[in-house]
Amino acid sequence: MKRIVLLCILSLTFFALSAQELLVDKWLAAGSIEVLEPALSQKENTQGELFKTSELLKSSLFNLETFSPKNGEAIKGTNLIWNEQTVDADSMLRFSFNEKGNRIAFFSTYVSTEYFWKGMLSINSSAPFELFVINSKLADRYTASSESKPISKEVKLVPGKHRILVKVLLPDTLTNPSTLKVCFKPSEDYVAETLVVSTNPIAPLTINQLLEGPKLSRAAISAAGDFVLVTISELDTEKEKNSWFRKVVRLSDGKTLSSFRQSEVSSVQWMPKGNKLSYIAGGSLWVFDFDKLNEARILDEAKEVSGYTWAPNEQFIIYSIDDKDDSKKGDVKRILTMEDRQPGWRERSFLYKTEISSGKTERLTWGNQSTWLQDISPDSKKIIFTVSHLDYSERPYDKHTLIEMNLATHKIDTIFANKLFAMGASYSPDGKKLLITSAPLAFGDLGVNVSDGKLPNGYDTQAYIYEMESKKVRAITKNFNPSISSSWWCPTTNNIYFNTDDEDRNNVYLFNTKSEKFTQLKLAEEVINRIDFAKTKQLAVYTGNGMNSWKKAYLVDLKTNKSSLIEDPEKDTYKQVALGETKEWNFKSSLGKTIKGRYYLPPNFDASKKYPTIVYYYGGTSPVGRDFGGRYPKELYAAHGFVVYVLQPSGATGFGQDFSAAHVNAWGKVTADEIIEGTKKFSAEHSFVDASSIGCIGASYGGFMTQYLLTQTDIFAAAISHAGISALTSYWGEGYWGYAYSAEASANSFPWNNKDLYVNQSPLFSADKITTPLLLLHGSADTNVPVGESIQMFTALKLLGKPVELIQFDEENHFIMKYSRRVQWTNSILAWFSMHLKNEKGWWEELYPDKNY
Repeated sequence: MKRIVLLCILSLTFFALSAQELLVDKWLAAGSIEVLEPALSQKENTQGELFKTSELLKSSLFNLETFSPKNGEAIKGTNLIWNEQTVDADSMLRFSFNEKGNRIAFFSTYVSTEYFWKGMLSINSSAPFELFVINSKLADRYTASSESKPISKEVKLVPGKHRILVKVLLPDTLTNPSTLKVCFKPSEDYVAETLVVSTNPIAPLTINQLLEGPKLSRAAISAAGDFVLVTISELDTEKEKNSWFRKVVRLSDGKTLSSFRQSEVSSVQWMPKGNKLSYIAGGSLWVFDFDKLNEARILDEAKEVSGYTWAPNEQFIIYSIDDKDDSKKGDVKRILTMEDRQPGWRERSFLYKTEISSGKTERLTWGNQSTWLQDISPDSKKIIFTVSHLDYSERPYDKHTLIEMNLATHKIDTIFANKLFAMGASYSPDGKKLLITSAPLAFGDLGVNVSDGKLPNGYDTQAYIYEMESKKVRAITKNFNPSISSSWWCPTTNNIYFNTDDEDRNNVYLFNTKSEKFTQLKLAEEVINRIDFAKTKQLAVYTGNGMNSWKKAYLVDLKTNKSSLIEDPEKDTYKQVALGETKEWNFKSSLGKTIKGRYYLPPNFDASKKYPTIVYYYGGTSPVGRDFGGRYPKELYAAHGFVVYVLQPSGATGFGQDFSAAHVNAWGKVTADEIIEGTKKFSAEHSFVDASSIGCIGASYGGFMTQYLLTQTDIFAAAISHAGISALTSYWGEGYWGYAYSAEASANSFPWNNKDLYVNQSPLFSADKITTPLLLLHGSADTNVPVGESIQMFTALKLLGKPVELIQFDEENHFIMKYSRRVQWTNSILAWFSMHLKNEKGWWEELYPDKNY
């Protein structure tokens, strides 16, 4: 597989050894393995050629991507043991093997660099060879001669550790020992001393490890609690697409009972009873019963069914079908609403019900607005659904109605009408109550808990219980600081489980409906991505990760609160990766508020040294979580020799409503001061921070924060804004959701009634104050924060003669998704900080060489 982290440009040349060369003097040798000539090798092929022994070298033998040579360990599936060897006094590695037959031997070493490095790699061997750097073949020679001259190839190494692997062919005619010699010679402006040769495979984290290989997607437990469905994604880097692998694991013994990769299989889910798995394949709905070990097609003509929900009695499913937009297509369009700019907005989605026994299908909803299923009642007799419509007279500009329908008569009852905030709803196990999740202001001030004069943050999701008979609503999380992300009402205990944003963690809490007290579940990870509960047993499965802990799946016994590992698909990916230490660090701001944070240290950290530092924040409505990797992988930045300080400034959810309310009508006020104060205090209290080499980075609202920060301070030596907002007015009106997001972030404030906010808090209007080198990154197809936000800041700083760069990623939206662009984007971030915080320009200049325009 072609690697992008290693750029190899082939250019044949020769050079003489000099003092500036680095000799590869340490090797791991794995012995040799016999390779047989193919049958009929003495016959001519269609080109009239006889088989050559050198062709044996071209056979792959092993998947080189799985090679991670280590002294004393065997190549997987063989008895070939890697052993350390050193070169002789004449700089040659000599080897011979007494076994008979044609043989291939393997030699490996590792070359590390803290900086981008460019130069020539020279290899000479008296035996035919192929040389690979990581998994890309850099050089080869298929003839044998003790008089051969070295082959030299240009090589470019990004910071990190790179595996060098040499395959050599030892023909059965060989009588003398063979030799191998490999050297590195730096190009101008580079030095050999920055390279280190080692036989130790332990290496820093790479972007490829974060993006490639198997990645755990989700885990779901069967209703009876006996089996778990595990879904794993795998990236094809050539096609730049993900494929999905699913397997069913029996929890009693961990045995995999079924696995499948078929792309035509979709909508896989457990049924409400027993251990039955349903899925759509070939246009039909199928069920596999793991208790009876049989498969049955239960519904034909399911081509229009995608997402579907089973009735608790399993007698029918409910699903949505879109009514397509039948308006005339063309290059002229009347825009009806702000939302009408979005592709597909004119389509409407409606609910349908299909009975399993008869196949009878009936349409449940109609109208000019989409209807969305919320839940099916425990007795399978009713459903609740929502319908919304635009209303620009009040923020947040749409109204939501919650409706209950009798499935036998289609009679409806309106539970809530024209609510200003979207809500989720589900039945209690007895069907007499509803669990509602919505904004603090969903029911007036009932769920609000902020200081006088503040407006609550609508993204700080709260939970309510609604009594169907009395029609009374109770706010159950008003004094509970975490923000609700998902919920489940347990039918066996009648207690409620909440997955939450809990400061910078994602924790699960049990809410006892009798005592009305919250208890945190002590789970195995800091970030619980998703939790799924069995219906008849006190069991659940969850996926989670954390700082220095990649995503895994666990089973938890809810009675004992003990977790056990189910799936760890990335274990081999990270088994030889060195991750730096992470530590907590909080400070009290000048306003008396505790601002929490943490920091990441590079591997092999030395407290006596000074390190460049990157400050990361978001600043918007959600905290910077402790997820491993992600779009802004702090562990990767640390692997490249940076200390990374992450802080949670005011305005984020998960810290209580008063804390999150600071986001409303702020746009940098207080938040910027906290970031600046935190950076200064962090630098002062940690002697290993180089105060002259601190950079900052943020994205989206965090990109706005970067730009705004630079108008307020010059403490940063470099800055990066990805998809950042430079002018509140243009973002408010141009982005698909600009005005809707501003309904919370700029509540009741508009360009015509609060010019001070829209002008004074917009970085563009203070661009002349910016002196820090700024890198602007943006996708050209960004519909959230249009690329113009970066373009106008770039224009301003260019006219002002300030240091600025703009990198635009074509066809990418708010997130950079395509694999090759994601790697380029990440490398651009690292190269920018390396140039300005490490004074190392080579990587940036290699990525973006100057052109004489």
